[in-house]
Amino acid sequence: MIPASHRADDAFTGRELILLLVVIIGAAALLLVHLEGGEMPDWARSFPGGLVAESMYVTGDALQPVGSVVGFSAVSGAPGGTMVLYPHPDPGRLGSVLLTVSLFIGDTGAIDMGHLNVTWVCGGSSEPVHRSNTIPLVCPNWTIGKKINMLPGHTADDDNLLEPGEQFQILVCPSQPVAPYQTFTLILHPEGSAMPLPLTRTAPMRIMPVNNLG
Repeated sequence: MIPASHRADDAFTGRELILLLVVIIGAAALLLVHLEGGEMPDWARSFPGGLVAESMYVTGDALQPVGSVVGFSAVSGAPGGTMVLYPHPDPGRLGSVLLTVSLFIGDTGAIDMGHLNVTWVCGGSSEPVHRSNTIPLVCPNWTIGKKINMLPGHTADDDNLLEPGEQFQILVCPSQPVAPYQTFTLILHPEGSAMPLPLTRTAPMRIMPVNNLG
């Protein structure tokens, strides 16, 4: 007769094996869907943790800025390669800012930048800035500019999911240009569980066509 302690150990090992197989099959299904660029099928959602894994992938983790924030004078033109139109141009004020964002190193999810909430805070007032897919960009609006993949031999997808290894350029144009020495805060808040990214900058004493805001 097998001792009771041995039978308990065997049963525990069997449960571990079943859980391990479920995790491996679920992970393989998620990887296959990601590589093919498609939607997660219903059968994959039925695996334990399948829906949780998809939710983590869609919401991602957190945004971080890459490099400096660049500001452009409120003059119609193509700053950063994107044509911008101002209803009331003013070369003596800051009209738009361009920044590059990515996920934190080690993040394995993705952030849907198509549903990014952008808020501009300046002079004691706050305004939501809406996304526009139309070029030229008419102020006030924001748009996704260049999409870059930092991995050798890879290019960024055409979708709006910011994934590991990718960088997106964001061009934001508020309703009111910023005066010299005036401080403003740009807040990027993805949907889901990702934390908002606030960036506070001060316009320089003399507004040039292109301004490095640090």
